[in-house]
Amino acid sequence: MPSSVHSDPSTPLDTTQEAPRQWIARRLVLYQAAERHPELQDVLLAWCKRDVRFWFRHFCWTFDPRKEQPHLPFVPYAFQERALVALVRAIETGEDMLIEKSRDMGLSWLVLLAFQYFWLFREGANFHLGSRKQEAVDRKGDLSTLMEKLRYNLSWLPHWMRPAGFQDSVHDNVLRLLNPTNGNTITGESSNENFGRGGRYKAVLFDEFPFWPTQDAAYASAGQSTPSRIVVGTPYGRHNRFAELRFSGQIKVLRMHWRDHPERDESWYATQAQRLSEDELARELDINYHLSLKNRVFSNFNEANKGDFQDFQPTRLIRSWDFGYHCPACLFLAFDSEDRLLVLREVVGAQVLLTDFAQQVKAVTEAHYAGVPVEDICDPAGAQRSDKNVRTSIEILNSMGIFPFFDRSPIKDGLELMRVQLSRLMGNTPALRVDYGCEKLIEAFEGGYRYSSAESETPLQEHPYEDVMDCLRYAVMQKCSLPVSVKSRRSPQYRPGNRYTGY
Repeated sequence: MPSSVHSDPSTPLDTTQEAPRQWIARRLVLYQAAERHPELQDVLLAWCKRDVRFWFRHFCWTFDPRKEQPHLPFVPYAFQERALVALVRAIETGEDMLIEKSRDMGLSWLVLLAFQYFWLFREGANFHLGSRKQEAVDRKGDLSTLMEKLRYNLSWLPHWMRPAGFQDSVHDNVLRLLNPTNGNTITGESSNENFGRGGRYKAVLFDEFPFWPTQDAAYASAGQSTPSRIVVGTPYGRHNRFAELRFSGQIKVLRMHWRDHPERDESWYATQAQRLSEDELARELDINYHLSLKNRVFSNFNEANKGDFQDFQPTRLIRSWDFGYHCPACLFLAFDSEDRLLVLREVVGAQVLLTDFAQQVKAVTEAHYAGVPVEDICDPAGAQRSDKNVRTSIEILNSMGIFPFFDRSPIKDGLELMRVQLSRLMGNTPALRVDYGCEKLIEAFEGGYRYSSAESETPLQEHPYEDVMDCLRYAVMQKCSLPVSVKSRRSPQYRPGNRYTGY
């Protein structure tokens, strides 16, 4: 076998920017030798069937118009080979896999060519490809589409490696490639509620899944058609099927971050950060789910606003309540010695009655702040009656020995005052800080609490983010001063009320 062949996967590869020409030269030598010696073709095919990495190193190609030489040998970097091995294992063992990635990591090519490897060398290996619209799945001549990438690599393979009898006019159709030698197919389809339902597949690809309009239905539909759903994407918030899968603990997760790429460093990242908006940077490079959405209400919330306050013992505790129907929330707050407002803990209910929720809040109070005087603040809507209960929410709390007070004030004033407190320094830290354990509140700050559009002035009403933010807004409006430059009306006139000061 020619010395240019790298058959040992443990052999270090030269994958620097100078490598492409060297790899092209090596492949040329190898292909010419195989043409002269048919017995070498059988040896190379046997090596390919034995190890997918060998096939990638010597026979896979990719296209990048940004390069001086756009037709490039796909010689995987170490992080790509690790991903390739994990992907092939998931396909072989019939496991679902989610791959979260920074952009431009070569992942689309990697997954598609892994599918093509099975299509060429394994019996009974049908695959299905999906993206959010058909134009992204297949359009002949457009290398940005999934199917055209497969055609491209197939056209670069030596003739003796292509399926015997393969004819473009017969076996290469829109949304379908057929291997006439073994009967394997690779088909494509756009996102829909019945995605993948009609076939039986070795694996199915959900490309750029966070942007599919029918995520839940499509993912469930393909579940009966394949044992291996390969879900790929960059983050787009926490409220979609992709994010739910990622954090479910019930699916194998592979992460491909830009720092894994040997050609990227902090200088490269700094250049990208100047070109991209905050949400683009979070989505395209940082794999940050919370910051990946546009229009978040509090763009000035950052790491300086977080801290560890689990052991902080206040001299006076503030509890702020919001009364979402069966979805109540309560924040535990206190001022430190420098008059900074600290959010110490959160309790967030889901499908729970207010009486049960209040007992939970009292238990947390007793466990962590026994003997500390308590002041309760609440949602003004808690004084309203409804047909859901003969008693108001405040009356329910009163019956349990909790006497909150409230004040009505414009939402915009509260949001602006919160922005001021997030950025205003008191000493060396901001005037408003949140404990790391307040996960829902932090998620709300980092994108869960957002406007519906750049023009909107009203945040979206999404549980639990709206609930915890409302809790914080009530407390800030009651307890923090409103700078003159922010006032859109006269200062709030606080309504006096009973204050519960301990058990």
